[in-house]
Amino acid sequence: MPVAKAERSREFLARIRQTLGEKRVMHSVFVAEYFSSFAESAGLDHDEAVAAGLLHDLARGMEKEELLAEARARRIPMGEAQLAKPLLLHGPVAAEICREEFGVSDDVHEAICWHTTGRPGMGRLAQGLCVADFSEPSRDYPEAAEARDILRKSGFGPAVLYVFGKKVEFGRAKEVTDPNTAATLFWLRGHPPA
Repeated sequence: MPVAKAERSREFLARIRQTLGEKRVMHSVFVAEYFSSFAESAGLDHDEAVAAGLLHDLARGMEKEELLAEARARRIPMGEAQLAKPLLLHGPVAAEICREEFGVSDDVHEAICWHTTGRPGMGRLAQGLCVADFSEPSRDYPEAAEARDILRKSGFGPAVLYVFGKKVEFGRAKEVTDPNTAATLFWLRGHPPA
């Protein structure tokens, strides 16, 4: 089912256009489209996949100080990683805004909140958003293509594990790693998604 037919998609698209540049809007649309293409086969709700895909980067256009201020105002916990790299807060801040403005479900809230770092115990919708955000078709780095290939050939679970393995690897290379990412990979290895 196309993204345009998802419940409230026009409303969500109008909202992200208020805060994001065209490139980031297009990325969000691509994430929603890609996520919706595999949601049903992964046992996920199409409309929730579209909502999470469209809204996941709602706070991505905020400056560092604004993200920190929004996180403090909303009492979002911050560790060393978030203080060192406030961009890591764009998911939690966006999730809170989406809950306030749109009343998104707990699953959509969780997916938006943890789409960058992951969290041990995260649900399937959140796992799916991580895969879609990492590997939507306009992402042209080799690891994105590999993730798409794994999803297509081996299924949802192996794609989730691959994406989190790469997230940990990329975080180490940047020398700013949210501890949730490595903890999520460790958790996933003990609880592999089907």
